[in-house]
Amino acid sequence: MEDLLNRSALLSQALLSTVDHPAANHSTRLLASMNAALLSLEHAEALRTLMAAGMASSAVALFRCQYEAFTRSVWILHCANDEQVELLSRPPEAGMSEKGLPMLSKMLEAFPQVPFLDNLLPHLIELKAFGWSSLNSFVHAGAPALCRSRDGFPTPLAINVVRISNNMSMLAGQHLAILTGIPDLQKEVLRLNETYAGCLLFDEEKRRAIEAASLSGQST
Repeated sequence: MEDLLNRSALLSQALLSTVDHPAANHSTRLLASMNAALLSLEHAEALRTLMAAGMASSAVALFRCQYEAFTRSVWILHCANDEQVELLSRPPEAGMSEKGLPMLSKMLEAFPQVPFLDNLLPHLIELKAFGWSSLNSFVHAGAPALCRSRDGFPTPLAINVVRISNNMSMLAGQHLAILTGIPDLQKEVLRLNETYAGCLLFDEEKRRAIEAASLSGQST
């Protein structure tokens, strides 16, 4: 676990370094979307910090926050109306109600209407299917959460939580690359898959293929 967390931290640093560019313009929509994506990455860092401290149950609860922040960032860019964007861009003391903002399920329902999201939606649905009811349990102190707190958190499960969090961070990195408007920056983000394949949640066949491609590239 310690090695995975160290490598995951390096992945995060490489990701942030790659997308460290301003938004393509200063529109309220782009800036709000960027802020939500960066918040998603902040949650991922907090998740790793909690895992390192042996607080796995709290870390799992943060994955839901990470997922929802990323989904919100995509929704802001492609689906939110101008009033919703304005609401999310105002300071809390402005006193505006957030009742007009959709919850997670409604945001996901809006995505199929956006052609640009054809490739992203299956990833989000797959990630949501990764024990979503269990994630809710950790947020609301349900039976699975209390069981893990009482009996301990299995290391293989903790490893998968960190890896799936890294998967989500990669999606956030690709989204931030889009927001910069820099051509081919997404490809630079995707190249990190090769270097940090061991930190990501792939099926083993895909992982071996990625690692083999990385080694082949290093030998040429």
